[in-house]
Amino acid sequence: MAATPLPTSQRFFQPGVVGVLFLPAIVATTLIPTTTEVTAGTDLTKEIDDLAGFTVTTAYIETKDASTVVRPQLTGAVSYANSSLTFNGSKNGTDIRTILTRGQSGFIIIGDSGVASGKKADVFPVTVGAVAKLRSFDNANFKIRVDFGITAVPAEEITMP
Repeated sequence: MAATPLPTSQRFFQPGVVGVLFLPAIVATTLIPTTTEVTAGTDLTKEIDDLAGFTVTTAYIETKDASTVVRPQLTGAVSYANSSLTFNGSKNGTDIRTILTRGQSGFIIIGDSGVASGKKADVFPVTVGAVAKLRSFDNANFKIRVDFGITAVPAEEITMP
């Protein structure tokens, strides 16, 4: 008897598909936003130059058992990678700096296949840690990196309203 094969994925290139939103509030403890909360948010997608982090990792605790050489592992604390979004900066200052400020709390929603109704997305409760100007005289445009602290367990694979 053969094992059931993993369904074949529909591979895609994320630019042009991914969607990233900032919502100032989500009331539900499930972190599933309402349509009104999504409408009150800001679609950040068009100005994002790069995304880092927004991943969950788990520490493992090694246990000992004198009756065997195997050291089983227990799942331990959950932590989150350092997370940031890098945006294109604007010469007139009308850019992400008008939306996100240090100390501001809210929610970052990342929809890997878009953020339309019915699509799956991850919701990260966050606080803005820094809004850093990335100055360069190399062949690169001016950018703003926003660092985020993930403040609670994200809701993964929610269905967008």
